[in-house]
Amino acid sequence: MCIVSSSIYTHKECEKNMDVSDSTTIRINITVPRWLVGELEREVPERGKSGFISEAIEEKLVRKKRDKALKEVANLPPTFKDIADGKEYINKIRKAEDVLRRTRLGL
Repeated sequence: MCIVSSSIYTHKECEKNMDVSDSTTIRINITVPRWLVGELEREVPERGKSGFISEAIEEKLVRKKRDKALKEVANLPPTFKDIADGKEYINKIRKAEDVLRRTRLGL
């Protein structure tokens, strides 16, 4: 999978939607459990293993990036049911920033 302008595409869709004619591929050597190679041999045609593995890596990377983004969103400031709560929170943050700014400027 790949992400282009906030859209997620499969490996094959990427090839259709992007100019990959000048992309380079490299050969890598990896170590995997014997049982996993057996599953790969049974499920994937002989001429499709590299593409299958590349797509699996892309999918895993997209999931990891999405999970990281979700964790970052979870750490954002809270939402407020009452406008007064929001106002109080913002004032508290601004005061802390003012103190930090004054300290940096030596005021």
